[in-house]
Amino acid sequence: MKILFIGYLDGWMGIHMRQFAAGFDHIGHQSLLYDYKKLENSWNFLNQSPQARKERFLRRLKNIVAEHKPDMIFFVIAHFRFDLQSVREFFKGRIVVYDMDGPGWKPYESLEWTQNIDMLFTVSKVSLRNLHNNQIKAAYLAHGVDVNYYSPLELSDRELQYYGSPVSFVGRPSPRRVRMLGEIADLGLSLWGRRWSRSKECNNADLWNCNRVKKDIIGEDVVKIYNASGLSVNILREPLNDPPTIMSLQVFTVPASGTCLLSEWVEELEEMFEPGKELLTFRNTDELKELTKKYTRDIAAARQIGTAGRKRCIAEHTHEKRAEYIIKSVYP
Repeated sequence: MKILFIGYLDGWMGIHMRQFAAGFDHIGHQSLLYDYKKLENSWNFLNQSPQARKERFLRRLKNIVAEHKPDMIFFVIAHFRFDLQSVREFFKGRIVVYDMDGPGWKPYESLEWTQNIDMLFTVSKVSLRNLHNNQIKAAYLAHGVDVNYYSPLELSDRELQYYGSPVSFVGRPSPRRVRMLGEIADLGLSLWGRRWSRSKECNNADLWNCNRVKKDIIGEDVVKIYNASGLSVNILREPLNDPPTIMSLQVFTVPASGTCLLSEWVEELEEMFEPGKELLTFRNTDELKELTKKYTRDIAAARQIGTAGRKRCIAEHTHEKRAEYIIKSVYP
């Protein structure tokens, strides 16, 4: 089967999309990836109206479909600047959409577009319930992970010194993240990401001192940070905490690296991992602080949890497993 993936291929999302698509290749299918931004943009800066972008995207997508003849188009995008009904007019295969953003995803402002697709996958159980209440064909799809890319590494002494810390957080600041991480700033916390040094986004001077580099970190550097950390923290961004939903990529990439993950609780989590054995969970700032104190001191226990988490990722959470599930769901 030939599957055409349309998504953003820059930065960390590009890395994830390529690994996600490779999961289909590894089980015998053929993946093709195209960048959504490049399909809709043009060097003709005088012709950038929404209608012009829509027509340009559809024209280019139609040409790609004519050239490659895919069996499925798999959209992983933040918004639609075109109508899926037009895609359906020239493509007769399966049209699949993957919502990675949850309840606040912009396309959910109207659900008419779902009439023109064959399957909608969502990373949020909250979104899934809402979709089913609207009689929309949808299924839950958690992230997968490349366990060969996110894996234990043999780091040099220099790398351990540069990347290492008792507890790390990789990501951008938000008000609740600033508030919660401020409570563990004195426990050996390191923050990775350029925005942590900006007073407008992070108003906590203690956290400025935890910021390791004034640039965003992606790729292999992230894997090295995970490997060199005693614990890695995952905190929901607004407004996904009310109600708590969505397991981010870090819920899989940190354990796959063999590191103990301390993650904010969401309802989706307990189906994928065993809390206390394969990762740690907290529901409030007090629990975050208590667990950070405990497991930065008990390094052996943290390592044991990281090892168990990696075993679970290898057994159940690879991109190949997700690809098999997608194919069975779309072609029951």
